Amino acid sequence: MANYIDIKDGKLSAKIAPNNGGMVARLTIGDTDVLMFDERAIETTPMSAGGSPVMFPFPSKTKDDEYVVGGRKYSMPFHGLVKNAAFAVKSKTDNSVTLWRDGSGSEKEANYPFDYVLEVEYKVTGNSLFSTAFVTNKSDEPLPHYLGWHPYFKATDKAALKFEHSMTSHYNYIDCKDEPTILELDLSKRWDNVFHTPKKKEFTLYNAPDGYKARYVLDDSHNVVVVCSGIEGAVCLEPWCGLPDSINNGRFVKYVRPGATESYTARLEIEKL
Repeated sequence: MANYIDIKDGKLSAKIAPNNGGMVARLTIGDTDVLMFDERAIETTPMSAGGSPVMFPFPSKTKDDEYVVGGRKYSMPFHGLVKNAAFAVKSKTDNSVTLWRDGSGSEKEANYPFDYVLEVEYKVTGNSLFSTAFVTNKSDEPLPHYLGWHPYFKATDKAALKFEHSMTSHYNYIDCKDEPTILELDLSKRWDNVFHTPKKKEFTLYNAPDGYKARYVLDDSHNVVVVCSGIEGAVCLEPWCGLPDSINNGRFVKYVRPGATESYTARLEIEKL
């Protein structure tokens, strides 16, 4: 069975699963569940269990599951290295928890040639869940990355959903080119689309049938939202810092200087409807 850590402030509460990718398993306001979550799947396939997994160092795929850094080719699993990883607990309060992990020797040899520490802090304050990732570079070379979050928003009637965003470009990741954006999205149709470069660093989901409104407010490093509506009972509206295969195409890649730490925060505001 998965081990959970509960954090709460007022009516908003979250369950965190440190041993299963450090993900948010549940997010609840009062008696209303915001995230879809399948308890049966978390031990074997955390990424498909729902909740809100963390993707680091690169979300999505790299071309042919490979990339080159420092003149050497490395492999990279889909959605990165930490989705199935166990995190240690650094600190815990009633309304917050900070998790951490570092890279393994085998991971460094085959997948990601950097010494790093990844900390993920979750904090519930009022009606907001703050998710902050801290990336520390312990290597001698700049560390490339562009992490992402993968929330599965509960959606029992997708035709009734309303999604508002201000992304100015649609990225066709098959042809690897930018196209005009699509602002009006019928989430009852099947979407697996990538949008980037927002006018405002936020987007909102209105879900009247399930009784909640979810609004992401993002820091300046978050440039992308991925919309995936083909999951039964959920829609994924995912804030990312980079595009699919950014490490190979060079767009939106973030770097941490040797010995430095960079942080990335996504605030998820929840209101009952």
